[in-house]
Amino acid sequence: MAKEQKSYLTISELVKKFSRYYPDLTASKLRFLETRGLLSPKRAENRYRIYFKNDVKKINLILKMQAEYFMPLEIIREKLETIDFEKNENKEIQHEKIKELQLKLLENEKNIKSKKLTIEEACSKFKISKEYLDELAEENIIYIFEENGKRLVDSTDIELLKVISEFSGFGIHTKHLKLFENSALRQSNFLQQILYPLVMSKNKDSFKKASRILFRLEALFTEFHEILFKRENRKFLDSHK
Repeated sequence: MAKEQKSYLTISELVKKFSRYYPDLTASKLRFLETRGLLSPKRAENRYRIYFKNDVKKINLILKMQAEYFMPLEIIREKLETIDFEKNENKEIQHEKIKELQLKLLENEKNIKSKKLTIEEACSKFKISKEYLDELAEENIIYIFEENGKRLVDSTDIELLKVISEFSGFGIHTKHLKLFENSALRQSNFLQQILYPLVMSKNKDSFKKASRILFRLEALFTEFHEILFKRENRKFLDSHK
């Protein structure tokens, strides 16, 4: 009697299936994508993850959008919610939809980059004192600049202040934030060493290529750090069960 063919893949079988096209794919990365809400595989009776045809389609699209279009996971997740993986959508149509999403993302980034707040607006919005804001600036956690006689913070620091204001509720203050700032500086210096030969090249396409590589490496650094960080935290909790 012929052996019944499985309709699903285990996580190790899935990694092997994609290894030819995405050699950096690992089981840890698939689990990471699951924690970020991009995947929701079913479980077999032994509680192991199993992936069906539509899961494979979804993973292929996620990896493609990361590798070829350098899209952040939040945008990819929004895109996945609009796709019916039961349908065999034409690849050209799918490609055009992704291109449209890219253009929309670039437009959103332009709008975000132009966003600024005065010191007074930032203090009011995030419920922090002017003294604390000045302290953050003195320690180079955020940057304050002057424009038309006003002291302002830009979009990147606005996002930082949003997180910092929540940190303060857990007793995390400026002296603790230096730990993150020093770590980011070391990682950025390391990344710059990788890109330095390319940005110094006289090739007309070198800057564009460096930008693409930088975007991809930033995503990988962030993903790698989050996996390690969560692993250590789980080990801490497990040791105190």
